[in-house]
This record gives sequence, structure tokens and C-alpha cells, in this order.
Amino acid sequence: MSRSRTWWPIALALVAAVALLYGVVLPGGYLTWLWTAMGLWAGAAVVWAVSLSGRSWAVRSVLPVVSVVTMVVACSGVAGRALFPLHRPGLERLATAPPGGSYGLYRFSAVWSHDGCVAYVTKDSGMSYFSGLVRCTPGVRPSPRMGDTARDVVFEALGDDWYAFAVPRSGSRIWGFNPFTVKATPEV
Repeated sequence: MSRSRTWWPIALALVAAVALLYGVVLPGGYLTWLWTAMGLWAGAAVVWAVSLSGRSWAVRSVLPVVSVVTMVVACSGVAGRALFPLHRPGLERLATAPPGGSYGLYRFSAVWSHDGCVAYVTKDSGMSYFSGLVRCTPGVRPSPRMGDTARDVVFEALGDDWYAFAVPRSGSRIWGFNPFTVKATPEV
């Protein structure tokens, strides 16, 4: 059995894992990266299933273990919550930039002020109608009818007057991966 046949599905699964985790670093997730990750996972599963013969149980178990660990981390929202503090200083500078923009891993379709808060709207949101981050001036709380939304916005306090927000398609989850809600959303 060739070495590349053995490790190809594992390498593909690792690329899929990185794509999925990047796809959920912001509330609402990035649609393009979520679809890319799902396609890569499907490809890795097919290649893995075809190349099972002649492998040891340890090599056979790498892809399922990587898949399960990645899904647990992606669904829990841990990646987004853990990376936010690293991006906070740059996001504060972005508030004075022109509409839209990006900083680090974060891409926004709009950055705008509303009732004492600055909203950073996720670009290419894939799991919510409207999502992103909000920074409010001290003592101000974000409005549940922030912007021109048809539904109430769900907020999660991130500390120091920062909030994650989403107008979710189902439930009230702000962070994490939900494969059943992934679809295109018109840009704000």
C-alpha cells in the first residue's frame, strides 16, 4: 500500500477541520468556508472509506477522531469565544474605519453606529439572518431591534461592553456550527 494512499484522507480531513473552525470564528459563521469544509469532509470520508483495506486500526481511527473532535469544538463555539480577546484591540481601531472591513480572521460586510453602539456585521453569514459583534459605550446596552431586523436580536455579553449578536434561523445559539441552518443570507 502506498504511503500517500494511507495519509491522503487524513491530510484532507485536517484541511477540512481548519476550514470548519475558520468558518465559525464569528457569530453566524462564514457561508463560503462552511460549504468548503462540508465538501472537504465528504471528500475525506469517501477517500477514507475507499482506502480502508490493509490499514492498521490506529491509522483507520485517525480520521474519525479528527472528525469528532473538530465537530465538538466547532459546534460548541469555543473557537470563536477563545479567539475574540485576541482580536479586540484591532476591532476597536476598525470602528473608525470605512464601512465594512476586516481584522485578523474577521471579515465584516458593515461597521456602523446605532444608539451608542458600534455594530460589526459578519460578512457572508451562513447560519443566521444577521450576526456579528457589538461594542457599546459604557452604560449602554444594545437594542433587541438593532438595525433593520424583522426579529429580535439575541446577545451574549463578552465583557468590557462587547457583545456577540445574531438573529438566528432557529433556536437562540449565537456561536458554533449548526449544519442544519447553513444557507445564504443577503448582505447587510
